[in-house]
Amino acid sequence: MKCLFFLFFLLSTLYVQAEKYDFEDAIPSSIQTTEGNRISLSTTYYKEGRKSLEWDYQPQSYLIFHVPVQLNSSTVQNYGITLWIYNEIPQKDSLRFEFLDEKGTVQFQFSFHLAATGWRACWIGFKHMQGKKENLSLAQCRITSPATKGKIYLDRMTYPVKKINDRTTPDKQMPDNNSLSSRNLWHWCRLWEWEQYEDLPNSPKKLTTQEKETLQRIMEKVSDYCRENLSRKYISQATSLFESCHIQKSGNGYIGKPLVAPDEKSAEDITWQDVENMLSGFAADYLFNGNLHARELYFETFRYAINQGFAYGSGMGTNHHYGYQTRQIYLSAWLMRKEICQQPDKKDIMDMLTYWSGIQETRKPCKEGRDELLDTWHTLLIPKVIAALLPEKDTEKAHRMTQLSQWLSSSLRFTPGTLGGIKVDGTAFHHGGFYPGYTTGALGAVGSYIGFTLDTPYQITPQGRTVFRLALESMRNYCNWQEWALSLGGRHPFSGKMEKSDIEAFAMLALAEKKEGQAFDRQLAADYLRLQPNPTVMHNYFVAEGCQAASNPEGFFVFNYGSAGIYRYGKYMVTLKGYNTDVWGAEIYQKDNRYGRYQSYGAVLLMGNGKPVSRKGSGFKEEGWDWNRLPGTTTIHLPFHLLDSPRKGTTMVRSKENFSGCSSLKGKYGLFAMKLTEGELPNFTPDFVARKSVACFGNRIICLGSGIHNSNSDYPTETTLFQCALPKNYKRYIQTDPQILRDPFGNYFYVKDGEVQQAEGLQHSFHNKNKKATEGNFLTAWINHGKAPQNAQYEYLILLQPTAEERKSALESYTIQQHDNQAHILFDKLTQVTACAFFETYNCTQAPFLQKADAETLVMYKPEGQSVWLSICSPNLNISEKTYTTAQPSRPLIKQITVKGKWTVADNPQIRFQHDSDGNTIIQVTCQDGQPQEFRLTSVQQTE
Repeated sequence: MKCLFFLFFLLSTLYVQAEKYDFEDAIPSSIQTTEGNRISLSTTYYKEGRKSLEWDYQPQSYLIFHVPVQLNSSTVQNYGITLWIYNEIPQKDSLRFEFLDEKGTVQFQFSFHLAATGWRACWIGFKHMQGKKENLSLAQCRITSPATKGKIYLDRMTYPVKKINDRTTPDKQMPDNNSLSSRNLWHWCRLWEWEQYEDLPNSPKKLTTQEKETLQRIMEKVSDYCRENLSRKYISQATSLFESCHIQKSGNGYIGKPLVAPDEKSAEDITWQDVENMLSGFAADYLFNGNLHARELYFETFRYAINQGFAYGSGMGTNHHYGYQTRQIYLSAWLMRKEICQQPDKKDIMDMLTYWSGIQETRKPCKEGRDELLDTWHTLLIPKVIAALLPEKDTEKAHRMTQLSQWLSSSLRFTPGTLGGIKVDGTAFHHGGFYPGYTTGALGAVGSYIGFTLDTPYQITPQGRTVFRLALESMRNYCNWQEWALSLGGRHPFSGKMEKSDIEAFAMLALAEKKEGQAFDRQLAADYLRLQPNPTVMHNYFVAEGCQAASNPEGFFVFNYGSAGIYRYGKYMVTLKGYNTDVWGAEIYQKDNRYGRYQSYGAVLLMGNGKPVSRKGSGFKEEGWDWNRLPGTTTIHLPFHLLDSPRKGTTMVRSKENFSGCSSLKGKYGLFAMKLTEGELPNFTPDFVARKSVACFGNRIICLGSGIHNSNSDYPTETTLFQCALPKNYKRYIQTDPQILRDPFGNYFYVKDGEVQQAEGLQHSFHNKNKKATEGNFLTAWINHGKAPQNAQYEYLILLQPTAEERKSALESYTIQQHDNQAHILFDKLTQVTACAFFETYNCTQAPFLQKADAETLVMYKPEGQSVWLSICSPNLNISEKTYTTAQPSRPLIKQITVKGKWTVADNPQIRFQHDSDGNTIIQVTCQDGQPQEFRLTSVQQTE
């Protein structure tokens, strides 16, 4: 039973605020209507409980809620009204909501169109209403009826809402109920905006036989996809779920468990997920088992959902993230399309499917500044394909597919700033950051589209495929075999992997990217065979054509849009991760990743074990995991109650520092560096700073730290070498030198500076989501810098799977030329590569080659005869706007170095050089998007 929480006027000067109305037992005395009208409680329809408020009105009559509300400059931004309205007869008129002060002057107002049948949500904040907005002391809310008599039903009413949903969704009833800009409104909430896009006349009026056959091939592929992916999970549960909803006809509609958006769902309601479960279950039962009763219930469920507001032109109050709960609806509808066309209300069903697919957005190319593309591709691209192919006329199918092809191709472009989509370095963005967990499935959906439209006029453009290929191959590089490291996991550190559809995308793109004279792109096919060893249709085809599985990726890959680097050596993947002013360090939600603060504090994560390779197989196991000790990070070792995020909600801390990221040389060698600075939040230590670098050559990873400083005298500061859950076949390593350690997988750690500590045995921890106690057996090693360290430092070498000979000469393989707060400079003897991380301006005229460099610059170089290969990088994205997401692009930065002697550089618009009076060469490089600029220096003597 619902309750009414409201109070009446007790004194003429007292304002009180009613909240939720109960239309179950009696009509509140604060509600009145004008003479000749009638208000009553009705069981014909309801959206909560078992009754609603029925208003039989005469033309231009009033329904008045005598509820005084005192607003101020703050509450007017948050307060509003929410209710649901049932209309039996569509009309071209509207209800007018007015909010009057004590003198009867209208201060706020809005209209609610009555153009639809069934339940529609009426959610709006005062800040989005029209009106004078001069007097914030309101005495009543007044609803004015249309110009003709009629009847409506009201339910689920809250007035005033003290915190209106930020994502109230504009729709046909209230097209102006949210004044946020298009980008800030979220793509989910823009369906009605897109519905207003002009749909240009389709052409041609008649298709050729070949064009019809092309569409038929696409439809057959879509049918195969839907049959394979339609869930059978709810076949046995759909009927009981339907019965629990108590759905039955009433009036000209239905009653039953209310269908609402998840944001307002109670235990007595259902949401889109329940509708999806019923529809997919009934469709599967009918299609695969021949159950005719399931066919009837399928359409009864559809009609109920539409009557409840899951319909064309309806926003349901807020519809954000609905795509994740409706994908199966579209698969079922495609397989049931013939049956849909036999229904008397097929137009209502078709209109609903078309509208909620968002295909109306494709009437125009994808707009610049469009955010959240990964969500759209992942959840709504396949529904868009289905909506495009549902019309009975082939000309309309062709028209929609043409628009969809153009839209998708234009969406596959590099997006600026931190907007969602694909970046120039191949990272894919969501939530304003590099996020593989949202990339997976999204790339798979695009791959499915490529497969549907292969060798047709509707395929993605070559430019779009080039961008897509970069994202796909980048995922290949930052995953080992199919999984990424903890630091890239966002708020789900121990989960996430490439989906089956992502892997199939390699095969589909291989077929689309075939070169002249070839049946497919052999590199993409080889990648597919490595990722998919099972005998699928595409696997067997590629093998029959003589293609072999690719070897593991090799080399260093720069992902500075994520302040990250990936080093691939043999079976190993090393993930390096930092954060800066443009890149958040960790994503923490109310119930996710609560202890994940240190994910990007200079992580060095080794993944190369397991059959197949996986996080868990490589020692990353949540049970017992010490969240303070992510390998490679320098952290203050806190009790878990202090490490827990100080915010109940979302925490996505960025650094005050710009300098964190990677560079590479010749695609083989890499360098990571960061200025680590902790944020200013409760239980943080704002003066905690460090300078860190990691250089990668062959199977050698050299880690340096300097300037480690903080004032936390309660807890020790540490740099973690490794933390590995003990594998089943673990054999203890007998240490003979306390500075040489081995992890459980045979990788060696040589610590040159610092107090080394190691622990083996049972560890106790807490789950990142539910905070339940966990435990597990681990081998963990770290360098202890002590409490409140002052300018501490470290140096250690990691050897990946070394031979006995390599272990003997490990520390002789490189030399450190500088290791302080100004710079980390090291020379690798085996590769002859010098790696330099300049934290501050560098000036050393005695240096044999590189004598000057700007601060916050990464430089790598390698002599080759009379030439030198050199790369310069500023990992700073240099984005002007520091917000959650921004369309502001990465801006160019000029970095300058001076090298000894006279050198020339081949023509490159990003590089300028000149010779100074001392006979040296000044080189200026334009850096942008965190991308290294690599070039060859040629000695002037050689060219003369």
